[in-house]
Amino acid sequence: MGEKVKIYNWDGEKYRFLGRERLRKINDTYVVNMRERMGDMSFTTRYLLYASAGFVKKHRYENLLFRAGKSETWLPVEERMQTEALFSYR
Repeated sequence: MGEKVKIYNWDGEKYRFLGRERLRKINDTYVVNMRERMGDMSFTTRYLLYASAGFVKKHRYENLLFRAGKSETWLPVEERMQTEALFSYR
């Protein structure tokens, strides 16, 4: 699966692009693993994820797991997926 998700981070004024991460399917669950580099570049714990329009149309309201290190957050698949996550090693 070559699907990627764009990840943005809120800097206090606007969302800034951090990069793209691969969207994986593990045991019927879609998972995005944010790398440590993106966690280091983040200004706040507020993130915005964008998947492709085709993926959103096909999988709308299914669950997506966003991992920031060991921190995990569940999101419904939508055009704009907003979440709060603190990059953590525990």
